[in-house]
Amino acid sequence: VLAELAELNEDDQAQIALRRAQIGMLNDRMADVERQLEIARAKYGAHVYFVGLEADMAVRKGDLPFAAESLRRLSRHARAHHLESFDGDWYRVEKLSRKPVTWDDSHALPLLDVKINGQTGRFVLDTGTGDCLLDARFARRAGVDIGHIDQAGFAGGRVGHWQLARIDSLSIGSSRFAQLPAMVKPLVDAFRHGYDRSVDGIVGAGLLRAAGGIDIDYQKARFRLGSPGLEDGAALWIAGPHYPLTSCRVNGGPASSWFIDSGMSGMDLACSESAARRHGAQLLNGNIKAHGGGGALGAKAVRIRHFRHADLEYDELPAAVLPGFNLGRELGIRI
Repeated sequence: VLAELAELNEDDQAQIALRRAQIGMLNDRMADVERQLEIARAKYGAHVYFVGLEADMAVRKGDLPFAAESLRRLSRHARAHHLESFDGDWYRVEKLSRKPVTWDDSHALPLLDVKINGQTGRFVLDTGTGDCLLDARFARRAGVDIGHIDQAGFAGGRVGHWQLARIDSLSIGSSRFAQLPAMVKPLVDAFRHGYDRSVDGIVGAGLLRAAGGIDIDYQKARFRLGSPGLEDGAALWIAGPHYPLTSCRVNGGPASSWFIDSGMSGMDLACSESAARRHGAQLLNGNIKAHGGGGALGAKAVRIRHFRHADLEYDELPAAVLPGFNLGRELGIRI
């Protein structure tokens, strides 16, 4: 984004402002975004990308009526109606505990107990999902308010549908939350691999943001909600409403943006075919049995010789090329 900004003509202040607004979104600085969008409004106010940025900004600020209005301009009526149903009261933090929450470490993904409307279920911790995702049978059992059908997108370019819903109360460990947006769909096929019994849902990044962050300790199979208070560490950007991105280097090449997804198993890294070619990944014979929130992924195996993130370096990592990786196109950023 910075490279594109540097190449713009100084006379095109509206285009410059639009790119600066995008940078403000990535840095989670809503005041900067709002200021830059005002500069770009006269020229780009009716553009789909501009309206999408406004909707994402309003959602992050909690301005649900404005977000709903913007989504209607994009013909996303189901999502707009869903936001309006909260009447400005959503992601309410009733009690936040920094006490560690442990998970079941005998499976490929972090699996923990979550209580929805007083009903306990087994949930996967997934930074790759926005709002919480509930299995349809569990949602009915927990008395969740289920509404309109909306289009869904999953890893590997898979598309489908889910129903938008509202959770009255959710508890993780000693922390309690109220009035949470959610999606509902059958999850039997999505988590059929590697689990001795059903998975009832997914805890998404929206809840983690509402809690002020999360500190995940994979070695001890536990996490803490709330701001970790790190003094240093690798930079993290937030794209769209919730996607966490970080900067990495592949096979000694230039820095590139990678999406952090704790809900994908069967591979260390995944990318599109064009990214694999761009980074010099070697295509191997055979496929990888990988899984994400939408179910099994038809992934081709590739070899990455060297991968670097912050001060950590890895050699010979198993990776996969996904047949459809549309996240970058959705966000307007190469990922």
